[in-house]
Amino acid sequence: MASEEATKKIQERLYILQQLQNEGEAIQRKIVELEVVQSELDRTIESLEYFDSLDGSVEALMNLGGGVFAYVDVKDSRKMLVDVGAGVIVEKEVKGAIETLKKKKEKVRQSVVRLEQAIQQIAAQAEKIQAEIAEMVKEAKEREK
Repeated sequence: MASEEATKKIQERLYILQQLQNEGEAIQRKIVELEVVQSELDRTIESLEYFDSLDGSVEALMNLGGGVFAYVDVKDSRKMLVDVGAGVIVEKEVKGAIETLKKKKEKVRQSVVRLEQAIQQIAAQAEKIQAEIAEMVKEAKEREK
């Protein structure tokens, strides 16, 4: 009977360990998604800095999606329309748009840091549970002797 109870406790711990692993993997996927967002923001900031160095109009390529691009004439390369959240778009000078994107990038970076801390906490919990399982297995084997 003691063996069945020990087995049940070990199985419970293994289940918890599996849940922690799943949670850690989900967080890791979110970190990868946020890193993609950071890269996209970096590219956009770089493009805006290029626009900031120009005077007047400029010819550019516009991504229409699906790998299709169109040549466009940007009549005023000093002003940009920027999504500031909740579907609100405002007109900003290029430098203002760059600052807005840098703030977004910082928020993304902070989110990545928080998620990395969460993964560390999960790893610590997993180590603790693994140690508990090892101790339970050891005790169960000693009882069998």
